[in-house]
Amino acid sequence: MNPKISIIVPVYKVERYINKCVDSILSQTFTDFELILVDDGSPDRCGIICDEYANKDERVKVIHKQNGGQASARNMALDIARGDYIGFVDSDDWIEPDMYELLYAISIENDCDIVNCTGIVHFEDKTIIKSSHPLTIHNRSQAMKAIFEGELYDEVVWSKLIKRELLENLRFPEGIMYEDTAFTYKLINKSKKVGYIGEAKYHYIKRENSTMDRAVKNKSIDAVLIYDEIYQFISQNYPELKPIVTLKLANSAMAILSIISLDPNSMLYKKEYDKVAMILNNYFTKTMKLKEFVTNIKILLIATRIHPIFYRLIINFLSRRRKA
Repeated sequence: MNPKISIIVPVYKVERYINKCVDSILSQTFTDFELILVDDGSPDRCGIICDEYANKDERVKVIHKQNGGQASARNMALDIARGDYIGFVDSDDWIEPDMYELLYAISIENDCDIVNCTGIVHFEDKTIIKSSHPLTIHNRSQAMKAIFEGELYDEVVWSKLIKRELLENLRFPEGIMYEDTAFTYKLINKSKKVGYIGEAKYHYIKRENSTMDRAVKNKSIDAVLIYDEIYQFISQNYPELKPIVTLKLANSAMAILSIISLDPNSMLYKKEYDKVAMILNNYFTKTMKLKEFVTNIKILLIATRIHPIFYRLIINFLSRRRKA
């Protein structure tokens, strides 16, 4: 008989954290699940630790594969998952004992395709608990708006319990950063009802060498490319959300332009810089209409429109002025 839930955990170079993660899952008050650990070619003892858990608990399944990234690990697990629902946990995080009992009950009682909880973010020097909120049920359009607003829930998959049927013919894009952003709006589009409960059940570790931090350091422009793709989708299916997506695209683009502009080796990223500037300029009329952008931001947009180099000159001038 198939389990009710399949919990997927990609594992790579987390030897210090993996035991706490897996133990928190195996200690769930909801017990009818399978745990799929995907050893993504981890060079440490993670693969051995995963096998040890499989030998101790029949609910644990282990996949060993060559390193291909988090998206490929998740996709491989989805191909063998048997649960009616799918949950994702990052291998350096941990969850509260009743997380899946809560999410599963909400889904069953309210016929939700996706249920979200909130979490606790652990930084090196502080801990942030996401705000509480009573149970809220959204239809597809409301849920799509909510993920882009990011006030109740956003694109991360670790906060969600998802009906497996939504994942048929849907997989994470591989070889890019921000794969959750490129994935979740498509997931929401296949849903009918989405639930949210503002209870902190997931513990997220914000490490210096996390994927998000590496994305900034590597000057990744994936987020801009993804939001450009999302805008085309939104224009056809949810046109009322175009301003929200335009704002997210513009903020992502300007953040990358600023990071590259202030890098002493900025010329190494000229191709990426020009690509982002071109995309931002394609949205010039739309961004100039955004009420969220004050005059100083619009000056930067106009400068970029005239020539991308002016954005770099202004950012560097402002940086030197602040240091003076």
